[in-house]
Amino acid sequence: MSERISVAIEMAQGWRYSSGDAMARFSEGLRRKRIEALQCGGCRRRYLPPRPVCGNCHLPLSDWVPVSDKGTLEAWTVVFLPFLDARTGEVRDGPYGMGLIRLDGSDATLNHYLAENDPARLAVGMRVRAVWREELRGAMDDILHFEILP
Repeated sequence: MSERISVAIEMAQGWRYSSGDAMARFSEGLRRKRIEALQCGGCRRRYLPPRPVCGNCHLPLSDWVPVSDKGTLEAWTVVFLPFLDARTGEVRDGPYGMGLIRLDGSDATLNHYLAENDPARLAVGMRVRAVWREELRGAMDDILHFEILP
């Protein structure tokens, strides 16, 4: 019988990648508190976050349309366990709310943090709005979270 030898090795795995033209324009809009979706010329579906090809018609997307930073909460959850946030590299402690938000003017939902984390205060159909970071960088986390509208 052979012995098993285990050696722990710590590796740094850094990488860089391009987000593509659609996400580059979307990110530049965020830097100015502007949210834009790509609209299909065939079925007219509006995608947010933007993508290069329509999921329904398979046509290339090139028509940019403005989208509100207010919308409707379509689904939500409250997470009680901490996790490593890939965008910041920091641990996000629980509880925190997450929601699928259909921004006014979009046909797709955006997955993002919610300011509210009490399940008794969250409901599908609630109106929410984006809360923006003071110093904008052109990244999805320029929107800190969505808060419930009064």
